[in-house]
Amino acid sequence: DATVGQPFAEYVGRAASDVVYDLEVTPNRPDLNSVIGIAREISAATGSALKLPEVKVEPASSLSGQRKMPVPTCNELISVRIEDADLCPRYVARVVRGVKIGRSPDWLRSTLEKVGFRSINNVVDVTNYVMLETGQPLHAFDYHLLARSPRRKEGDHGDPPPHADDIPTIVIRRAQNGELFVTLDGQKRTLSRDMLLIADETKPIALAGVMGGQNTEINEQTKDVLIESACFEPTNVRRTSKALDLRTDASYRFERGADIGITDWASQRCAELILETAGGQLVEGVVDAYPQPLEPRTISLRPAKVTQLLGVELQREEIEAYLSLLGLKAARRTPRPVDAPPEAAATPIAVRIPTHRVDLKRETDLIEEVARLYGVDKIPATPPRGAIGANTFDAVYDQIVEARRLLTGLGLNEAQGQTLISEAAAKLATEHTGVPPIVELANPLSSDMDVLRPGLIPGLLDALRHDVHHKTGDVALFEIGRVFTVAQTSSPPKSQAGRVCHIEERRLAIALTGHRHQLFWSGAGRDARFDIYDLKGLLDEFFDQFGLRGFTWSRRAESTPLFLESALIQLGGKLTLGEAGQVSPLLAKQYDLRDPVLLAELNFDALLARRNTGKCFKPLPQFPGIRRDIAMLVPESTTHESVLNVVKQAKPANLESVELFDVFRGQHVPAGQKSMAYAFTYRHAERTLTDVEVNTAHEKLVEQCRQKLRATVR
Repeated sequence: DATVGQPFAEYVGRAASDVVYDLEVTPNRPDLNSVIGIAREISAATGSALKLPEVKVEPASSLSGQRKMPVPTCNELISVRIEDADLCPRYVARVVRGVKIGRSPDWLRSTLEKVGFRSINNVVDVTNYVMLETGQPLHAFDYHLLARSPRRKEGDHGDPPPHADDIPTIVIRRAQNGELFVTLDGQKRTLSRDMLLIADETKPIALAGVMGGQNTEINEQTKDVLIESACFEPTNVRRTSKALDLRTDASYRFERGADIGITDWASQRCAELILETAGGQLVEGVVDAYPQPLEPRTISLRPAKVTQLLGVELQREEIEAYLSLLGLKAARRTPRPVDAPPEAAATPIAVRIPTHRVDLKRETDLIEEVARLYGVDKIPATPPRGAIGANTFDAVYDQIVEARRLLTGLGLNEAQGQTLISEAAAKLATEHTGVPPIVELANPLSSDMDVLRPGLIPGLLDALRHDVHHKTGDVALFEIGRVFTVAQTSSPPKSQAGRVCHIEERRLAIALTGHRHQLFWSGAGRDARFDIYDLKGLLDEFFDQFGLRGFTWSRRAESTPLFLESALIQLGGKLTLGEAGQVSPLLAKQYDLRDPVLLAELNFDALLARRNTGKCFKPLPQFPGIRRDIAMLVPESTTHESVLNVVKQAKPANLESVELFDVFRGQHVPAGQKSMAYAFTYRHAERTLTDVEVNTAHEKLVEQCRQKLRATVR
């Protein structure tokens, strides 16, 4: 019966564009374990109307064939007795007669297979389909496999039949210890008193909320079907499922909390689809055993509390509108007059909680729902109460952490020195730099801790001495910490108490001593010690990674009490960031340090203020570069920086890089001079340079070196 050219997916009842969503539902939202539950959320989030299936089912008429004969109602075909209402607060039973068990229609089979269910037959498939649709587990019994009751007992729900035939009674009771029961999977299970059973008057027929029994299952001879739709206590279902190691889709939903309010509607929906897929007639009426009907829950919500917790001013009408999107209706109230006082708007909102929202238990739960629909991302960040201005501490701390990461990545270990040191140690950090006077303590604890440290160097020298005394002679340390000095002005400002103002700043210090390489290093450099070029290279790399550009090194002409030789590190040739150099041998000896000691101390606050975190990426060159080398005899006082300055002033065309690759003193070099060898690389971004172009630019540069550096090209 297929049409030529008809898509196969359409022929088998499947749309080619079908999408299966795999959603993870948190345990506190059992209402989302259904298509209708997810649809409610989407409706609330998008504002689209929620369209629930419309149940239209006609019960059997009072005519049967051509003869008039009475048709029994559901109350006359089944009765229900609940022996433990705490474990089963509601049980709904309906009967469909004259069904024909067979294969499910393609649309039903396809839908179940897409979500991982195996098709059984049309009646069983309908119960699974309605469970997925509504979140309410259902079960179908073969009505004629239920034992008939010889007489009705007290507590049975349903009217006594007008005819003499006995009717089955569904009994919801606790199992007996050691009672045996064969479930639908064919397993014989031993039950205990803690487990709840669905039974007739003679035998168990289902494990409540978990699985049905083999003795009443739907089969090919089934003609009449009893539909069960009930609500069971979650904890009991969970314990039963765990004790028997029997996990089912029904137990998954019941143990999280089923909606007691949808029990009857789901039963009607199931009956409607059974009539559609298996035929038959629905018996008029229903047996609804509901001993203690659940009272509607109401939670008071204060608009002021919403504003307090969210930090957003929401009007009462806005709050009610958000809640109504979720089906949370506010109780009716008298409209507030226009001239009513403002405090009238603070009256709590009485919110009626639908039965499917078992997770809403208190006021804060409702405020969370308002926040979800308002949009958590729209709630502005608010500083803590009492905070003044923007909090920049986190930003500075993050940069300190980044600096620590870079320095440890360069092979350094972090040291933590004492803030209180002796005055003698403090002078090491001040007498060679002219730092303002030391900050003394009014009441020192001891002579070793009588001043605030004006620098980090004394602490690092103590750390080096400690490591060397403990047989760790190869040390590379850094410290980032605060130092303290007296404000240096012509007339020191004073506070109301008459105290001199002080300056507090962060600094970074680095100390190196010992072997450059580990003991297992082999080769010619195995015994090499740290020197000033190791310190300079380490700082150059740190500055590059930290985003500090435009700094220069200016060598000191003379030694100081602290440094044998050193250089000032400046930014833009004006701002001095700090100093780096080799500690004088006399001072190193005082600290029992035999190997050369390299130190650097920088103003870390100045580094933070002037770093540039932007990254610049350049594509790889597409055209070859041309290199020209020159070796120049220059006066001994000539520095690499002075050569670079001449190059910058000359501005040779297409010059890409300048590298110093050799400095030589000795044979064939006149006294008072040295040989400096440079490599100049020329490159054009859009074409290959010619020798003529390069030679012309290079000759001009060489001539500038001759004139300004008094250089002789070798």
